Amino acid sequence: MLLVTPGREAAIDNIRRAATEGRFNDKTEPFDPQWAPAELKAEILRLARHIDSPLQRLKRFTARKIVDSWIRRWSDGVNDIEGLERLSALKGPAFLTSNHFNPFDNGIHRTLAQRCGRGPLVAVSQGTNYVMPGLNGFILRNIDTIPLIPEPSYMNGPFRSLLQRSLDAGQFILIYPEQEMWFNYRKPRPEKRGAFLFATEYQVPVVPTFVEMVDLPPLVAPGFHDVKLVLHVLDPLFPDPAKTPRQNSLDLCRADYEAKCACYEACYGKPLDYRFTPWDIAGWEP
Repeated sequence: MLLVTPGREAAIDNIRRAATEGRFNDKTEPFDPQWAPAELKAEILRLARHIDSPLQRLKRFTARKIVDSWIRRWSDGVNDIEGLERLSALKGPAFLTSNHFNPFDNGIHRTLAQRCGRGPLVAVSQGTNYVMPGLNGFILRNIDTIPLIPEPSYMNGPFRSLLQRSLDAGQFILIYPEQEMWFNYRKPRPEKRGAFLFATEYQVPVVPTFVEMVDLPPLVAPGFHDVKLVLHVLDPLFPDPAKTPRQNSLDLCRADYEAKCACYEACYGKPLDYRFTPWDIAGWEP
């Protein structure tokens, strides 16, 4: 599963610079859409208002079919899920967390949700993904996602309504605490605690997951091998009702990050450090 789009070398240069400077939650994609905050908010609100319109339902159906076909074509027999049994005791909704390295890396989490009988996976996605052009933009706008923009009136209003809707349906909701996507970056990055505040507020468990990336022999683009994904489902974390929301979110965030770091070291057989090397980018042959 390799994202073959223009700008990969530029993205890697940005990752190298950000990692060296300790900026692990910064944007590194060179061609992310740039919108004025007010215009972006207006577009996101327009999409939220029409979420149940016939046209939007048709778009959602189409996006699901496209992604499911991609999963069948590119993932079956290649990508693996380990630790599924850790979810056997969960009966209601849950927040999934994961490392983030590809706009469509949640495909393997969609397979996880389907195997658990939770219906379509819901993913919280950066608002700028909703104004991306082309087929990628169409998928990101319509594939069961909840847009996130750093605007208080939106976060306390429409965002909460969309979140509650998915929780009431008992769905798995995927959130990326690393905040930004880093192309094929193998290492777990320090996390923001927003996902864990939601888990505390709604008293919903958090399921840490970590995606291991294994290089495959064939070159699929100059300088890039394809990669196999292995999704590791880790032990669920539960908010403590005796703790304050702030302490709960800090403790859950710390435990989630530590679980991913331990999984990284077990998968790759090496201690985690943040000194950048070419190996950090899965599939890359510089």
